[in-house]
Amino acid sequence: MGDIAKALASIGARDLAGGGMTQGARPPFEPKPTLGAKPPAVGKSKSGGGKSTGGGDLTEINASERTYWPSQTIVSSDGIFSIQIDPIKSVTLADGRKINFAEPSDV
Repeated sequence: MGDIAKALASIGARDLAGGGMTQGARPPFEPKPTLGAKPPAVGKSKSGGGKSTGGGDLTEINASERTYWPSQTIVSSDGIFSIQIDPIKSVTLADGRKINFAEPSDV
């Protein structure tokens, strides 16, 4: 028996299906002890900011009032597939507010 085989045998290796290969024995499975539920806590931001301003109702009544950026064509990396999109520029909400979206970068 060679040095490697002796070393493997000393750590609990066993013969696999007579092929002469060895595999170390795994330690028995020991499950972690149960810890119980976490106590309730209030989340806090590290910066202290991030308070919501409410935002209000974001309902859009008429989609025909949308404005769009110029159409863009997106092509897959292999060039097989392409899709044309019309990026939204602005949306008018039910309460009269207008949401403006930034111009999309070239894809």
